Amino acid sequence: MRLIVFYLALFLSLFKVKAQPYGQFPSNDFIPPFEGKLEIIGTFCELRNNHFHGGLDIRTDSKIGRHVLAIGDGYISRINISTHGYGKVLYITHKNGYTSVYAHLHDFPEPIKWYITKNHYLLQTFEMELFPEPDLLQVKKGQHIAYSGNTGGSQGPHLHFEIRDTKTEEPVNPLFFGIKMKDVLPPAFRSLYLYKKDSLEKLYNGHYSSKALNLKNRTITLPYGTYAFGAHLVDYALSAGDNNGVNYLEVFRNKNLIYQCHIERFSFAKNRMMNNYIDYKRNKESGVKMHKLFIDDGSTYDFWKTSPTDGWFNIEDSIPQVFKIVANDAYGNQKSMEITIIGHQEKGLQIREYFSYSKDFKHCIALQANTIEFGTECIVKFEPNTFYSDYKLPYIKISSTSYRVGVENVPVDKKFEIKFLLNPRQSLLANKLTICQSNGKSFGGEYHHFYFSTKVKELGTYYLAIDTIKPVIQAVSLNKKGYFSFIIKDYLSGIKDYDFYIDDEWVLLDYESKNSLISGRIPNKLGSGKHLIKLIVRDHRDNEKLFTKIIQVP
Repeated sequence: MRLIVFYLALFLSLFKVKAQPYGQFPSNDFIPPFEGKLEIIGTFCELRNNHFHGGLDIRTDSKIGRHVLAIGDGYISRINISTHGYGKVLYITHKNGYTSVYAHLHDFPEPIKWYITKNHYLLQTFEMELFPEPDLLQVKKGQHIAYSGNTGGSQGPHLHFEIRDTKTEEPVNPLFFGIKMKDVLPPAFRSLYLYKKDSLEKLYNGHYSSKALNLKNRTITLPYGTYAFGAHLVDYALSAGDNNGVNYLEVFRNKNLIYQCHIERFSFAKNRMMNNYIDYKRNKESGVKMHKLFIDDGSTYDFWKTSPTDGWFNIEDSIPQVFKIVANDAYGNQKSMEITIIGHQEKGLQIREYFSYSKDFKHCIALQANTIEFGTECIVKFEPNTFYSDYKLPYIKISSTSYRVGVENVPVDKKFEIKFLLNPRQSLLANKLTICQSNGKSFGGEYHHFYFSTKVKELGTYYLAIDTIKPVIQAVSLNKKGYFSFIIKDYLSGIKDYDFYIDDEWVLLDYESKNSLISGRIPNKLGSGKHLIKLIVRDHRDNEKLFTKIIQVP
């Protein structure tokens, strides 16, 4: 399929036709999670790396510690403490069938803090997931439940907030529930793309054929064929510096609807399928996350209630065809553009002449299991529906322990298994082996019947490595007003866990993996005299580093 890129001016008409959600949602049950000003800097279903954004990001003025409020009556049903992802997060189940989620938190007021701390010491671990009984931690609307923070994968202080369907756990756009944001600007078309369907190229690299075309006006001529649009879009709220998600998209041909997309909820189980919704290849090559304005092969999303042609259209004569693309945000701010297409008979090279196939490739069928064998040295196994469409997957042996499987800009929906056959020496070191990707990621693995294997979720180059190097520990603060902190790092398999002791008693320290810092205040003041400090850090290959020090307390 041939991709035609062109850039369009932004002086397009503005309308106020509010997109109506498919479902009915309670609009008076909840209040905002903060008092006062609510500045939303990230919206529902923004296109993030490998996933849709599941809620709202709310600014906290670059500060930690703003009071987070329960949006309604309910009970705390889940607490997760992690070094990654949502960091410290609370879930509140409400009687109206929805659950609210508060992520990247810093700390908690009593009695929530007491309950969490008790379980830290009971389990002797920082990372944990708790499911309190419904009558244990009940909350009222407007109750202070947490302090905002910057934990987990957060890149700056803010609150990530979600509302989920309690039964399905699917996140739903929080703006449907009476939680307001100031939004006076429409989405904007950064650029528009045109796809030409060609099954040969689809098999070659999982994407449609492409050829750039500079657009000087809104009328273009195209060879006869089957086409669909794609668009790089952003949604503004108060300024052109915003970058919110665009959830409502429509395409009309001569005033007849051919494509309609409403993104109002989704399943976390299908999160990686976002890579099939966007042009994954273009994203890998340029960083642009582009909406395909058509339903591509392999998608099981239900965003398309009314799309008569799935977004595809035929150009088969020279009669001008007028297309209109419409983008709405949740508040009805709308932007549209029109383009006229005239067909002509194609001359010159055919698409099949643009491409040459690798000598070694595996014709992978999307609906069935597929296996690639590099002799017995390396075996790669794909489950059915790992690929969104049939794919001629190129592969090559680079060295005795390094293999390239496919092309990085082709998405996969499921993890696939890669297995390395070990020689006798490697088998003796199986507990120290790890499978790595050429981009620096490490995945560990398991040894079974002379093979070392793991599951990965990206095509690319993989190799076998040995990790016998201990983690690194650097003391930063030792008992400054009861505060302890350390920098911990591991340069291959990564930090697995750690334990901190004072006089052989386990003490809780928090871990922020993004800055390699473990830190905390001990619960009791140390008495006068000498005390033994001991920190043990382990990586994922169980290499262990021990730090000990005698400290003198006056």
